Amino acid sequence: MEPMTIQELDDATGATLLGEGIAPDQTITGVETDSRAVHPGDLFVALPGEKTDGHKFIPGALEAGAVACLTQQAPEKPLPGKCYLLVEDTMAAIGQAAKAYKAKFPIPVIGITGSVGKTTTKDMVAAVLGQKYQVLKTEGNFNNELGLPLSVMKLDGSFRASVLEMGMSAKGEISYLTGIVRPDIAVITNIGTAHIEFRGSREAIRDAKLEIAEGLKPGGKLILNGDEPLLSGIPGAVYCALKNPEAEFRAANICYTSGGMMFSAVCPDRVIKDCLIPTLGEHTVLDAMFAVACGYYAGISDEGIRRGLAAFEAVGMRQDITEHEGITYILDYYNASPESIRASLSVTKELAGKTGGRTVAVIGNVLELGNRSEELHRSVGRFAASLGCDLFFAFGKDASLAAEEAVRDGMNESCVFSFTDISDPAAISEAVKEHTRPGDCILIKASRSIHMERVADILLGK
Repeated sequence: MEPMTIQELDDATGATLLGEGIAPDQTITGVETDSRAVHPGDLFVALPGEKTDGHKFIPGALEAGAVACLTQQAPEKPLPGKCYLLVEDTMAAIGQAAKAYKAKFPIPVIGITGSVGKTTTKDMVAAVLGQKYQVLKTEGNFNNELGLPLSVMKLDGSFRASVLEMGMSAKGEISYLTGIVRPDIAVITNIGTAHIEFRGSREAIRDAKLEIAEGLKPGGKLILNGDEPLLSGIPGAVYCALKNPEAEFRAANICYTSGGMMFSAVCPDRVIKDCLIPTLGEHTVLDAMFAVACGYYAGISDEGIRRGLAAFEAVGMRQDITEHEGITYILDYYNASPESIRASLSVTKELAGKTGGRTVAVIGNVLELGNRSEELHRSVGRFAASLGCDLFFAFGKDASLAAEEAVRDGMNESCVFSFTDISDPAAISEAVKEHTRPGDCILIKASRSIHMERVADILLGK
């Protein structure tokens, strides 16, 4: 972070300055919300919470070296030489501060949202832009009303571009986030059923995602999924697609290789041949096409785009493909939606065809589906049956509905197993061990909070 003065913070937040010996030109050199991680020179942001209130830790943060704090409570005994910026809402104030801080850096900003694939797309875009620029990108899940401002305030003079992910749990959230960063390019990867519990319909989810365009700079590019009917016909939008021949950017000649997915990227005025991404599944090619489009508009050369895609590395718990005792495992339990499970099952089927083994699904509950949970879980079971899945293991009560539907839709009942108690990963793990053999390809996937890594660790002997 570049230094930001107390006066600049005050101007951005409209705070009331409290404390003795305040110097308006005093600078902060970092922002922290955890008092245990404070460094000298930091601004400490006191956030009220359900379990604990950050205001309790203000004295400790200031004594640890923070020069100022954002607070909703006036101090009873101000510490000498420390600044208290009193605001009505510290969460809103850190957003205001981030917006003012971001305005100091006239660099290209790419904002990315979507129901599925936004993190993979963000990392691919960053890898492509990284061939020309030093890129700041969202790390981990810092994509919400707190995480995005904290990400923005890590900018410094060394960065020449930023790629920022925007998550959504409620209407208006993306509008708020895009207003902070004012993207030059905004991307919506797709409209799925993630968070449908809160939004009610895919149309409502689409409308919430389209809020990203509200902060788009004049002349900026809105890049959308050209294979999603709910996003068709948006005035001024540019489309990326795998199937839609009218899209400005589309993938052609897609094929699986030993190194990942190979394809040609058809752009408005040229074709970039021999693009390779070290992932599996056609759905990841669409993520790559968003990166191609962003690179195209950011002035990255064709060779730079190819290098960036090839250099992409998945992080966290996303599509880690590993082999153990002759069995191929696809470990993908960072998060899940019905759409992402179907895509991952297709990848598993493709891999099983190459190994000569069977397609095995180990699927846990998918959360935040609201009153459509049963319907959407059952749709996963129907897809598994139609795909020709050989073995299906369900982990959790909701996932067991998928297993039930798979049998109803034609899977042999002897090949479908349900384990409703998610507190016991041993039972399902032992069943998977008993019924699988070398050559099989096993997908392990569920919502993050189901902790499917417990099952994977047993199967992999960890």
